[in-house]
Amino acid sequence: MKAEQFAKNVLALNPQIRFAGVTEKSGHLHAGTMRDGTEEYLKGRNTEISFAQSAYIVDLRKMFTQELGSLKAVTYIYGKVKLVSIPVKEHILVLSTEAGINTDDLVEKIIEYIKSVESELSLYPPSNVVNEEKKEALRNLHHSGISEELIAEQLDLDVNTVKMLITEIK
Repeated sequence: MKAEQFAKNVLALNPQIRFAGVTEKSGHLHAGTMRDGTEEYLKGRNTEISFAQSAYIVDLRKMFTQELGSLKAVTYIYGKVKLVSIPVKEHILVLSTEAGINTDDLVEKIIEYIKSVESELSLYPPSNVVNEEKKEALRNLHHSGISEELIAEQLDLDVNTVKMLITEIK
């Protein structure tokens, strides 16, 4: 299952979910869906900053796994909404929900859903998400012998996305 369908399926789990999306560890959103008729509170650069911050916090909190157990979710509670970030494989499921939702119950329901579809999840973005300019830069970096990890960092992509794109450009 691709990230776009996964996000739609998560949105369908509860009518109080306003938005569901999948970001890379960098915070780059590559699939997301908003419930019809929902007001968008964050716009433009603020949305990007929110995703990047959430990805950073999830990654940072993982360092306490040995002492505290696996990270299930990070929740931000605001007056208008709750923002929830759930690690999924090498990605992060980001949600915006109505303020009154019980996030503990929602997170458990989503984790059960993730477990039920985990073997069929393919969350890496399709190559058409990456523009031609970025593909050309990737091609040049790869041909110059730079490691896939450094290419991913330079182009703000997930390492597995870089690997997938390299196989396509050969």
